[in-house]
Amino acid sequence: MKEMLAVITVFLTFVLKSVLASVGDRSQMFHTCLQDCITQNCSDSLQDSQLSLPLRVLQWTCSDECKYFCMWPTVNWFVEAEIGVQQFYGKWPFVRFLGIQEPAAALFSILNLVGHVVMIKKFHREVRSSAPFYLMTHVFCLICCHAWLWSTIFHVRDVRFTEIMDYLGAFSMVLFSVYHFVVRALTFQSRSSQYSLFFGMAIGLYFVYHSYTTFFVKMDYGYNMLINIAFGAANILGWSIWCFKFYKRRPYVKQCAAFVALVAFTTLFEVLDFPPLFWVFDAHALWHLSTAPLSILWYKFLIDDCHYMERLKLDLEKLA
Repeated sequence: MKEMLAVITVFLTFVLKSVLASVGDRSQMFHTCLQDCITQNCSDSLQDSQLSLPLRVLQWTCSDECKYFCMWPTVNWFVEAEIGVQQFYGKWPFVRFLGIQEPAAALFSILNLVGHVVMIKKFHREVRSSAPFYLMTHVFCLICCHAWLWSTIFHVRDVRFTEIMDYLGAFSMVLFSVYHFVVRALTFQSRSSQYSLFFGMAIGLYFVYHSYTTFFVKMDYGYNMLINIAFGAANILGWSIWCFKFYKRRPYVKQCAAFVALVAFTTLFEVLDFPPLFWVFDAHALWHLSTAPLSILWYKFLIDDCHYMERLKLDLEKLA
C-alpha cells in the first residue's frame, strides 16, 4: 500500500508540473520568434484559409502554425545548450502527421477502442442474455468506447472542448469500474439491489455535478487528477481484496488479479515521463499502447464470471 501511495504522489507531482509550468513556451527565444511570426504572417484575416486542407479541417490557425514553427528551433537551442528538451504549453514537442497533434497516442487510443469492440462481440457470443451482468458489461463497453473515442479526438487535436471530454471520458471509466466492483461484491447478498441502486444514483449524480463544474465553472486540473487517482486506487484496492478472497475457490479469478496488477504496473509509464522518442512516442502514448491488450484479459474474466454467476443463480433457484 505504501508503494501505491508513493506512485500516486509522484504521478500527481509530475502531472501538476506539466500543467502549471512549461519552460519552452515561456522562453525568450520562443516568445520572440512567435511574435515575429504572427506579425509577419497572421496580420491578414485570410491567412487561415491558406493553410493546408488537413490543418484547416482540424481547425489549426495561423497563430497555431506559428507556435508549431517556432517550437522546433527553440527545442534545438535547448538541446544544444544541454538544458534538455522542454515542454510547450504543458505538452512535449511532437511531429505532426496530417495535422494530427499526437499521432502515436491517437493511434493507440484507437487500438484500445477496437479491443473493447472485438471483445464485447466475443462476450455477446459466449454469454447468454439472461446471465447476470450481461447488460452491465454492455454498458461498461459503451462507456469505455466513448472514452477512448474522445481520447483519440483529443490526441488528434487538443482544444478546450476535446480536452474536457477526454478528462470526463477517462473519469467515467474509473467511476463505472468502481460501481461495477461494488455491485459485483454485493451480488446475491440480501438487499443488494437497493444498495446498488443507491450507490449508482450517488455516483451518477456526482459525475453530472463534476461534469457541470468542469464545463461551466472551472477546469481544475489538480482536483480532476486527484479524484481520478482516488477512485482509481479505491477500484484497484477493492478488486485486489476481492481477488484475494476468491482466487483459490474460483481459478478464473486469477485473470482479474492479473488484470488489476497489470493496470497498476502500466501506470508507471505515466510516472516515468520523458520526451517523445523520435518526437512521436512519449510515455503517455506508450501507456495507451500497454493498456490496449488488457481489455482481452478483462473480458475473458467477465465471460467466466458471468458463467459462474449463471450457474450459481440456477443452483439458488433450485433450492428456493
